[in-house]
Amino acid sequence: MNVGNSLRWCAIAILTLGVVAVLGNPPEPQKKNPKELFKEARTDEEQQHWDTALEKLQIAAALKRKDKAIAEELEQVRAHLADLTANRAIGYCNELKLDVCGRQVKLALSYMRTPRAADAESQLAARKAQLQKRWDLAEQLIGSHQLEKASVELDSLSQFPYLFPTLTAEKLHLRNLRISADIALGSQELADRQFDDAKQAFSAALGLDPDNATAIHGIETAQKAKEAFGYYEHARNAFSAKSYEVAYLTDQKALRLFPDQQEYQQLSKRVSAEWLKILEDPRGLSPNPTSLKDNQTAWKSLKWIERLDPQYQGLADAIRNVRGNLWAAYNEEAHDYELWSNKSGIGLAYLYYLNAQEMNPDPRTESPFAASFISVRDLFARKRTMLVVVNVVNLIPGSSSFSDVVGHRVRAAIEDLSLPDLKVLSLDDYKQNPSEDPLFQKNYPDGKSRIVLFDVEVTSYENESTGNDKPEEKPSRFESGVEETVPNPEYEKALERYQAVKKALARKHKPGKPTKEGYMPSDLDLAEHELEQTRKTITRPKVVDYTYQEYHLSARARIAMRLELRDMLQRQLLSSDEVESTQQDTAAEVAGVQPRDVNGYLNRPPRMKTSEQLLRDAEINALKTLDKKVPALLATYLNRYYAEGGQALSEARIGDAAENFICYWYTFRGQIDEKRAEHIQEVVKMYTGLDLGASDSLPAPP
Repeated sequence: MNVGNSLRWCAIAILTLGVVAVLGNPPEPQKKNPKELFKEARTDEEQQHWDTALEKLQIAAALKRKDKAIAEELEQVRAHLADLTANRAIGYCNELKLDVCGRQVKLALSYMRTPRAADAESQLAARKAQLQKRWDLAEQLIGSHQLEKASVELDSLSQFPYLFPTLTAEKLHLRNLRISADIALGSQELADRQFDDAKQAFSAALGLDPDNATAIHGIETAQKAKEAFGYYEHARNAFSAKSYEVAYLTDQKALRLFPDQQEYQQLSKRVSAEWLKILEDPRGLSPNPTSLKDNQTAWKSLKWIERLDPQYQGLADAIRNVRGNLWAAYNEEAHDYELWSNKSGIGLAYLYYLNAQEMNPDPRTESPFAASFISVRDLFARKRTMLVVVNVVNLIPGSSSFSDVVGHRVRAAIEDLSLPDLKVLSLDDYKQNPSEDPLFQKNYPDGKSRIVLFDVEVTSYENESTGNDKPEEKPSRFESGVEETVPNPEYEKALERYQAVKKALARKHKPGKPTKEGYMPSDLDLAEHELEQTRKTITRPKVVDYTYQEYHLSARARIAMRLELRDMLQRQLLSSDEVESTQQDTAAEVAGVQPRDVNGYLNRPPRMKTSEQLLRDAEINALKTLDKKVPALLATYLNRYYAEGGQALSEARIGDAAENFICYWYTFRGQIDEKRAEHIQEVVKMYTGLDLGASDSLPAPP
């Protein structure tokens, strides 16, 4: 720092010290006297500033303790604040916000114990007492094991944790008690065979504890026990009616579920003992060798004896004799059905030969009927073979690729039926090598050919778009950028307020009190200031009219097909259906909107699929529909053996009914619903004595 600067700083310092010496320290703000504080407090009261008024009156009273006016005003303010706070407290109390209510009551009493404050304190105490009674009741209910009611009471106290610090722990304790009680009840109900009630009890426990392993196991056990006991009851009733086979088999189902259940074991022993006495009848176990029915009955009895009493004396010899008798009888029956005209009994022949194989007395040596069995098996396969010829006709130009897809889809839907006897060919492939089995040409259900033609005609394959050339003109306005001067609406509002306040204050009213509108002189000053600060005019952009364009666009795609199933030779219509798939989409495109549009309009591109995309969607939907309709369309054709069997049965042609049912049984190979399967087995067993369900599965046709 140079000498000149040093001298300048010294001069400034000396001057500052001189000023301080002359002026001294700034004076402290002068304290207000009680009269001024009293006056200001009254003004605060008029403006509803009660806390500020209280503070000033307290200072004034402290400065002038014997001033009666100040003391009275202070008491009035305290009373007012006490009542005001007490009213708030009562409101919170009515809303059951007792924690807030308690703080407000305490505050009200700190001002003054007025009747209203005392009332608020009393209401709070009453509310707390009511809640305490509910808590005590919940505890009593827990003690008397009325757990559901206790849970309701504790749940009703959930919003008052500040009153009951142990509420959470008590609810957890009650939950555990309820779980234990529900599981205990479920176990007891299970022991009493009240299975539905047991399941309900275990489910209640699981509702409280979703991962409770005991409850989960209890539900499963209750379900299984109910099923087992149902079997046991059925078995007991059957045993009483001397239906021993039903009784034994049904009781075995119960034992499979609960092997250690003594009563199930005892019933099994009782059924076995009584049934064996009937099965061991020597007359039934030594049948006439030439009687097929007697030998079948004896065979069934012997197999049950073998199961119930494997040590039965002479069992092996009796089985060997009956086996030989049945082997000879089944082969003879098979040969007789093999000779029926037009091979109309070939299914029965196959079934008898199949059972004869099982009865071969010496399985180590080839049966003399082996060649006959193979011949019958092949003939039976030929009889069941069905051929579907698929032909897709395209009636719409430009859809050849789709037609190819349809052809593949139809063939795939037929192959997905997984019927080994059902074959599928295209019409072109069939024409190169047409065939019709001459052996069975006149021996098919309903007299129709085994070959059917599946025709698919594509009758519609189109798409279209509309709306691109027909916009709708829509009106709007935009800012042109040119400004203009106009009156300011805010100035008009400020002027109206100023005039209203001025007019109200000009009327007679008590000095220092607000007008009936609530205005004070300070409000006029404020309104006048606001009026002075508001501009009389404003400028704004110029807005002009214009039009923009709105395009209503639409796109549509449609695919339609006609399906027909016809007998290949006779061309008779067997069934028909249609497939239609329509996809459409609409959208609005907005164009020509000005950048400064005052209505907020914007240009908007269309959001919609193209007609080509819709056509792809229509294809997908049409093909899915086709997948469902192909099996439905073939149903009449595929089920005709069953229909023919039912017709024969109604006409008392039991042999024809059995033959058709056997053809149907092996055509579908286990894909038959349970009710229909039982009916078929019943008819076949009634006619032949043979059990279709116990026969070996048929080898795939050659």
